[in-house]
Amino acid sequence: MPTQTFSLSKRQWLAGAGACAIWSSVGQIAHAETKLTGPGEPIEIGKGYDVQSLVLGHTRRVNISLPTGYDDPENAATRYPVLYLLDGGADWQDFAHIASLVQQGGTWGASAAMIVVGIESQDRKAEFTAPTLDPQEQKDFPTSGKAALFRRFLIDELRPLINATCRANGTNALMGESLAGLFVVETALRSALLFQDYIAISPSLWWDGERLSKDAEKLLKESRPAHYALWLAIADEGGTMQTGMDRLVAALRSDAGSSVAWTYRPYPTEKHSTIYHPAATEAIRALFPAK
Repeated sequence: MPTQTFSLSKRQWLAGAGACAIWSSVGQIAHAETKLTGPGEPIEIGKGYDVQSLVLGHTRRVNISLPTGYDDPENAATRYPVLYLLDGGADWQDFAHIASLVQQGGTWGASAAMIVVGIESQDRKAEFTAPTLDPQEQKDFPTSGKAALFRRFLIDELRPLINATCRANGTNALMGESLAGLFVVETALRSALLFQDYIAISPSLWWDGERLSKDAEKLLKESRPAHYALWLAIADEGGTMQTGMDRLVAALRSDAGSSVAWTYRPYPTEKHSTIYHPAATEAIRALFPAK
């Protein structure tokens, strides 16, 4: 597969004609100047691969971050859990900041070392949503409703490729935020056995008149005796985001025979745009503690 190295964004402090001037003083303003030279070196957090999907009918970019020391000889027999990250593209998507926090946690013992597989989104309204019965949503989002197809790509094509290429240990987690969080919750409720751990951060449970949360009690009973962990978080959202979450949590609480190990963490001081990093950090540390 063709590969491309991805780099973290670089901040440049520019002074004058594009140089960073560092001035020092000993008793008075000094006159020594040091400049950055050369093209600089990329700071690598992972590598990107183009995966040809027969299910999706096109090429999809997948970004992979390996744990610190993965290639060291003493770790040659070590296998790792895999975190499948939705919205896992570079640039504005979430690969860089999630892969960094996972790598930092694994390196310094805050959480287990993990492989991160980021799947780049192309049409989020299509990939992360089930078909809607809402006429307005059908009109506003004409490409929506292809979550089942995207799920097939993850399980039938991507996971076998990752298992054949990386030293995975058979523990698989799925994580996403917003519409990707909706996809995570739907997968957990309708296809619980596909993953062992699910992390849904501020999931868009408003979709289709909050239908998924309204069906949650029935789906939980149908999914027994599946054993999995579901970690839920929500920012200061309000509206149908919150009512959908409240209904889902109520269904989990009332399901006495459930084998779901679930956690619910409200983040009332965070917004939809700020919750991901703190919630992901807590979830990964809780579900994947360091040995």
